[in-house]
Amino acid sequence: MNQLLIKENFIQNPNYFSEKIIEETFNESYNQKSLLEDFKLEDEICSKLTKQIMLAENKDKIILQMIKGLCELNYNEIYDWNIGNILANTDTAILAKQFKEINNKFYLYDSAGLAWALGEHNHKNIEFIEFLHKVIQKTRNNEAWWQAAFSLEKITGEDAITLLKHSVKNENLKTLDTYLKELNNKKSLVGILLHSNSRTIREIVYPKTKKVLLETKNKKSLLNCIWLVGRLKIIDEEIYQKLTKILKQTNDYETIHYILFSMNENGLPKSIKCLKKHLHSGDAKIRKLCIKCIPHTEQNNALQVLEKMLINENDEKVLDEISKALYRLRNPYEKEKSILEKKCFENENGLIIDESDKWYCEPAIYDQFSEAEDPENICFDLIMKKIHEDKITLKNPVDLATGTGRMLKQILQKVNYEGTAYATDINQKMLDYLEKTLNRKKLYVKKVKLLKTSNDRIKLEARSTLVLSSFGFPSKITDPELCVNELREVCNLLDDKGVFVTLGWDETFNDELNEMWFKYLPDKIKASNFEEWRGKRASLITNPRNCGLTWLKKGLKVPLHFNSLTESALVIGNLFGRDAAKEVLKNKRTEWLMSIGITYNTKEELIEILREYDERNRGFSGVA
Repeated sequence: MNQLLIKENFIQNPNYFSEKIIEETFNESYNQKSLLEDFKLEDEICSKLTKQIMLAENKDKIILQMIKGLCELNYNEIYDWNIGNILANTDTAILAKQFKEINNKFYLYDSAGLAWALGEHNHKNIEFIEFLHKVIQKTRNNEAWWQAAFSLEKITGEDAITLLKHSVKNENLKTLDTYLKELNNKKSLVGILLHSNSRTIREIVYPKTKKVLLETKNKKSLLNCIWLVGRLKIIDEEIYQKLTKILKQTNDYETIHYILFSMNENGLPKSIKCLKKHLHSGDAKIRKLCIKCIPHTEQNNALQVLEKMLINENDEKVLDEISKALYRLRNPYEKEKSILEKKCFENENGLIIDESDKWYCEPAIYDQFSEAEDPENICFDLIMKKIHEDKITLKNPVDLATGTGRMLKQILQKVNYEGTAYATDINQKMLDYLEKTLNRKKLYVKKVKLLKTSNDRIKLEARSTLVLSSFGFPSKITDPELCVNELREVCNLLDDKGVFVTLGWDETFNDELNEMWFKYLPDKIKASNFEEWRGKRASLITNPRNCGLTWLKKGLKVPLHFNSLTESALVIGNLFGRDAAKEVLKNKRTEWLMSIGITYNTKEELIEILREYDERNRGFSGVA
């Protein structure tokens, strides 16, 4: 029996046909699923079939048998899809009740249909939520893994791709080339995202994905490529023509879904032509997808189209999407949010690299971040009070690894010193940016000198009584030998009465900004939750700054505060990636707490630290 014949029989006698499927599928005396195993039913048939089931006296038993049918070991993708499609439209209370009856849900973990259906109910049922998290952790079916994450996004608001990135990161991450060779696998999509930066996308991901998309006959590979070019915003004219051609020729919901997602992500104005065919589809799910895309097409009469649909539409889920789309077009904040999304969603993983304390790349972005950190400067003022108490005369102060010069500017504006103030950094872009700032603010009226150098190769014309570093020392905290070598160089810079001060994390990593770090940056630490992650991160550091420095203060909670949502979204999006920016815009967030620590050591103390280190390593090289 083919699809056309099934549809004809259903139209001619829907009650008989529905009863036959129910009887063959769920009556224990039959114990067979022939119709639902062999033919992928259209949404229209599934919807009407669900209504018939909901009218049956034994509907509870039927739904329970459906779920039990998914538990069988001989997994059938067609049956899974059909049952998922039926369960998605059943009564939520009945589904929740029968779902609870399944004692061992292990055999349900591989059901992509069930994982998807639970999301369609969008019900904050704790068993649904816990089950979907277990699917992500334990399923053998990558389609179920994928659907579970997106269902959790609908139910709880958790970001699906963030959940999936953590899942892949906690496995053994494969090479980018390996993932690109396995584009029929959903986990490959997330693996590719974890490897994505501006260079790898341009040189590797874009050309290889395009080639597969244009040539493959494998449906899963095709759909995965369509999703990937949408997510990474790499649709060119040739890809666009391919997508529009497929869209004109297909009635397959899944294919339409992926193409519309891809066009929506890329915000292509010309995609309105592709939407028109499906905007009044008999399939409510397709109408919903089209409506979601309309605000991104910049169509002049989009409001009128949606307002007309609002009057004529009866499906509650479609009405939900229409009302949200109208707000995206009418509400000033929603308009601003849409504009910001286009700007903030450009970087997949952001610019911060977790292996180093030098977590900046672009001077303008880093400068905004730096200025937002501890805006009242309580940490710098605390350091200066301690120096005053110790009666240290400031000579030739050094801002080590200056970045865009936050500490240097504080020194120039607030401190009287003798000699020259130095600012060092290995990044010439940072120094060029800082020089322009000094010229613009006329801070050159005090003697100041910028030096391009790394922390372990610093040469000054005179010794200093203050070497200060804010989030710049050590340059790689997980490398103890490098930490000590850099400390040795700092010691050589200091006058006999000089002090070395570092400002940075308090090394517990227990704050809101580090929670963002855990959620959104693809570092190498495998952890299922934030507490585990920060514990592992802290364990990489055996003592302050990994070179035996002395804490002056720990646990200083200072804000990272941006002056506007626009600034917050742009900076966080650039540094932490598009999913972090998405959270900022969703929650209208402009502030996070940071847990800061300050170390403070005299030159005499540094000499002792280095002496003990050299003795432990069977050799004392001495310090100048």
